[in-house]
Amino acid sequence: MDVRLIDEACLERIRGLGLPGARDSNPYVVLSVRGDGARAPEKWNARVYKDKGGRLKLVTVDLKALTDMLEGRKPSVKRHTISVDDAGWGFPLGGVMIGASDGRRVETGLVPVDYFQGERFGRHEYLGYAATVTLELLKRFDARPGDTLVEICTGYVNVGSKEALRKAGYEVKVTEIKGLLQDKLENRFAAYVKDLGYEGYVDPKETHDPKNPFKSIIRWIEERPGERMRLAKTGWKYFKTM
Repeated sequence: MDVRLIDEACLERIRGLGLPGARDSNPYVVLSVRGDGARAPEKWNARVYKDKGGRLKLVTVDLKALTDMLEGRKPSVKRHTISVDDAGWGFPLGGVMIGASDGRRVETGLVPVDYFQGERFGRHEYLGYAATVTLELLKRFDARPGDTLVEICTGYVNVGSKEALRKAGYEVKVTEIKGLLQDKLENRFAAYVKDLGYEGYVDPKETHDPKNPFKSIIRWIEERPGERMRLAKTGWKYFKTM
């Protein structure tokens, strides 16, 4: 997420874009909009909050997309598109897998689990490591900044990747990733979890009762805590109470 303080004039300029509204029950939200599918992907969104002091705070999944719309800039046409997604962020075991695809093949890399433990997790070092993995994946496709659009998932673990890609000269579009990459990536992450020794992987996005799979994992860890705790994302608040 990108966060900025703005003034009333900026708020009115955002209103003036005429973007679709999004429902929001938060009483501090004075404006909530989403992408229209043309100027910004439908998964893009922005909210403006007003605090008790009257200050306006903008929170958006991608500030550059909003800036481009406000300034009337349209994305240039690129010859190639590479999609980037992640798997494992919401799963308590193992690291996070990053995947990239050109629509035909899928390449993956891993942010190791120790980046989600202890001081490394507290310092958000996984963001920089994920960015390094993403840039390396693009090299496997010989994807050059001048002719490649990178479509990247909105997940938080990709925040550093988004900025690193733009710094490297790539055009980046923050959007929802579906299809081949999402399917292959989930399958490969499930196989990775199985290699860790846990047989019951469930995609957190696909289950209607995420608490039960989580409890099963905790029971599995507690069977051999000395051996299995090192496989867990112990930076999570839950593990600090164990």
